[in-house]
Amino acid sequence: MYSRYRLPMGHQSDSLEQRTAEPLILDGVSRISGVELAPRSLRLDGGARIDVDGVAPDESVFVEIFAHQGRLKGAQFHKVARDALKLITLGHSRAASKLIIAFGNQDAAACVTGASWLAEALSSWGIDVLVVELDDAVRAGLRDAQVRQVMINPPPPGG
Repeated sequence: MYSRYRLPMGHQSDSLEQRTAEPLILDGVSRISGVELAPRSLRLDGGARIDVDGVAPDESVFVEIFAHQGRLKGAQFHKVARDALKLITLGHSRAASKLIIAFGNQDAAACVTGASWLAEALSSWGIDVLVVELDDAVRAGLRDAQVRQVMINPPPPGG
């Protein structure tokens, strides 16, 4: 259905549901911003490669996507902070660009729209926060995947 998007294999906390929802969120951001966006790999000024969830053809808009449903917990909050740092780095070398972190749920976005240090940082660095509401079936699939992904530290060997 979204054949222009490559659905890469993710890390252990990633899921097919997340990889399916991300293009839907990106399409929503494209509609809101009026700019066609697609995932891209870019080179930074120093030569390092960086993967970006959504990039305008002229690199005027950069988007990082977070499909999580519900309030964020520790590591998820830090993932959003890392994505913000990625956007800040891109914005530094492409000063006229628009920077966006897009969420698939208002509860997840609350961590960066309230009174947290991260909300203040995003505002200070000019990163916009958008929420693209997903349909009920997609949200339910994401919530089910999140239940499956509960990460538990394995017991030590022999313990």
